[in-house]
Amino acid sequence: MCGSGTILAEALMYAAKIPAGYLKEKFGFENMPDFDQEIWSEVKEQCDAAIELPEPGLIKGSDIDPEAVRASIVNLSYLPGGDRVQIVQSRFQDLPELEPCTILTNPPYGIRLMSKEDIESFIGEVGDFLKQKCAGSNAWIYFGERKLILKIGLRPSRKFPLNNGGLDGRLCKFEMYRGNRWT
Repeated sequence: MCGSGTILAEALMYAAKIPAGYLKEKFGFENMPDFDQEIWSEVKEQCDAAIELPEPGLIKGSDIDPEAVRASIVNLSYLPGGDRVQIVQSRFQDLPELEPCTILTNPPYGIRLMSKEDIESFIGEVGDFLKQKCAGSNAWIYFGERKLILKIGLRPSRKFPLNNGGLDGRLCKFEMYRGNRWT
């Protein structure tokens, strides 16, 4: 559910140490009376030199929508190492079992996208996928509708309030275990 690739781009920027504002052409501070272009150029060069491209495949994404996959690929192409992010068109349910990893997603939760019953069923499928194919992984999922946390069929180990676009949502961490956590 990578959508246009925003979370993938943020993950790449973090992993590669790409500075915030990397794609920005002009900053407001450049209009300050004591702005020094020479110092700014030096700082930019140092930050750009610190970029370390991640191994190909370290960051992966998928989406059922071919337009979302295309948008992700295009958006990531603007960043150094964007071609190292693997993106496939697939339903998440059809993905192979994942090696232990960190999963970060904000699945659809709005009524405009699906009926309430469909959303609840969909979130249940996300929980089933995590249980069946993500042993050893940690999943961080943003729920824009807090009631949906109960529909995933998993107990979050952590919950953080996170407002997004005026929604009083929760970011939940799920620790996936093989078998019983306590044995």
